[in-house]
Amino acid sequence: MERNVMGELNMYRQLGIKPNFTQIAKKYGLHRHTVAKYWSQGEEIEDRRCDRESAFDGLRDVIERKAALPGVTKRAIYEFLLDRHREAGLPTYGAFTKYCRAHGIDCAASAEPEAHPRFETPPGRQMQFDWKEGLEMVDANGEVFEFNVFSAVLSYSRAHRFVYSRARTEDDLIACLLATFVRFGGIPEEALTDNMPSLVTFSGGGRKRSGRVWRFADEAGFKLKLCKVRTPQTKGKDESSNRFVNRLLAYQHDFTGEQGLIEAIARIEARSNAEPNETTGLPPAALFMREKESLRPIGNLRLLQEMAGDVSVQRVPATMLVRAAGRQWSVPRSCIGKKVTVISMPSGQIRVTMGGEEVAVHDASEAAGPIVYSEDHYVEALSGKSWPADRDIREAARANLDLLERLGGD
Repeated sequence: MERNVMGELNMYRQLGIKPNFTQIAKKYGLHRHTVAKYWSQGEEIEDRRCDRESAFDGLRDVIERKAALPGVTKRAIYEFLLDRHREAGLPTYGAFTKYCRAHGIDCAASAEPEAHPRFETPPGRQMQFDWKEGLEMVDANGEVFEFNVFSAVLSYSRAHRFVYSRARTEDDLIACLLATFVRFGGIPEEALTDNMPSLVTFSGGGRKRSGRVWRFADEAGFKLKLCKVRTPQTKGKDESSNRFVNRLLAYQHDFTGEQGLIEAIARIEARSNAEPNETTGLPPAALFMREKESLRPIGNLRLLQEMAGDVSVQRVPATMLVRAAGRQWSVPRSCIGKKVTVISMPSGQIRVTMGGEEVAVHDASEAAGPIVYSEDHYVEALSGKSWPADRDIREAARANLDLLERLGGD
């Protein structure tokens, strides 16, 4: 209130007019002598608001460290802070950008994108998909992970799906498409993507289809369409969804193991579906409820799974192991006592899903012995035990895994 008084008095000063102190005092609920003192002494009311500690002050080191990461955005940093510092009671994204400007915190500028017109499709008509490929991240223990993210978006609702994948083979593409359709609860009329090697090969200036994924599309009942060469903007909605994946860069050095990476991707997917889309003005999750009614039902799920590989449904025992291809493979601890679908693929991959979500992937060519635990799963199992408490749990896990790998060896 006092700042309003000073603002009005300053206006009179600039006009060279002496104000009515009594009138101003009544207006602001002050004594006229107080108003006269402000006028005669030219006192400014000190604004102490700028001295208040910001909720971001305690996280400034984190913010500056993340802003220095190549390719990271302010939105990515803000989403990371919301995830990892929920107790801080952080204000809005607008307040965060204002804080960054006030403290000179900038992220690297992005290249100016080419302009291209938007086009819209009716509900259930189209899905766009692509790979975010060749990603590399380092976890909190210094372990390097090289991986890809399958990115899909329904064109009408902008509902997103992000799936972690170690490789980009035909097996991986079929598995990711299947996981996406199960998550969406239906299949669109068409799926648009670019000329990825798992779909086409180029020879003599022409394109030749790689048959297996196309047969999967025919059986699933959707039309697989390819962009024109060197025109990725024709699937601009998925190019936009790939920007969400860039938020993953904020987790550099702040996740543990492959499972931690998968969980970070799942959180980014959930956030991207919950926040309003800048074109539609609505969260994708809200529009998806309307679009889901227009998707075609998955009427032959078992057949589609069998096209991916040999399928079995198993209940997970306390050992956290399922059987496939004559060996046993680990799954996360959360699967114990629950039914999972195990797919043994022609390439040698073992993929395990629960409730339509992929929970484990193994590669037979990289694993030895009749019993194969991933290190993350084994650490999960040991973390509930007391006997390795005197030493690092991950070190104990690696020692025991070495012993398991020798089983059945030469």
